[in-house]
Amino acid sequence: MTTATQTYTVIGLTLDVESTELLIAAVVEGTVADQIEPLATSERDLTRWAEEFNAPDPDTAANLAYAFCRDFGYAEEDTAGEYLQRVLAETGIEATRGAHPGSGRSWIAVPTPDGGEVLLTGQDRHEAEVDYPLTGHAGWRARVYDEGGVELTVLFDSHTPDLAADTAAAVAAVHASVTTG
Repeated sequence: MTTATQTYTVIGLTLDVESTELLIAAVVEGTVADQIEPLATSERDLTRWAEEFNAPDPDTAANLAYAFCRDFGYAEEDTAGEYLQRVLAETGIEATRGAHPGSGRSWIAVPTPDGGEVLLTGQDRHEAEVDYPLTGHAGWRARVYDEGGVELTVLFDSHTPDLAADTAAAVAAVHASVTTG
């Protein structure tokens, strides 16, 4: 039996400049994050914070908010690709970023033991790119190419907005591929 989810807005204060520590003031049913105003600029260490989460209940939404702040913090300039590359590096996987200038196309490349590579890009509205905001994630696609640039297979193909879980799954798939060949 699956539990139905709905959208909750988690409202609180972040306690530090990086916005990784969160005090939750309320979890409100519905989408009202855009109605939350920032505190006056005289506040140096506290920032009003609101984000929307799909969850089965308010407690789960609150837990997702804590995880979001802990994992991403204040990351307006961070992109999903930078996050993916950071997670790959943390698991010991060498990866480089690539792009076609002016085209909007970007990717993360992981070399394979046989001289090919795995290219990772976003999905749906961010197809063929990785340089998009963390909150805009819609899934990862990982394709394996041989040394001549011919696509051999799709290694990973997801359509989920949960960046942390999706990235962990994509990295696990890439790790299994590059360590077993």
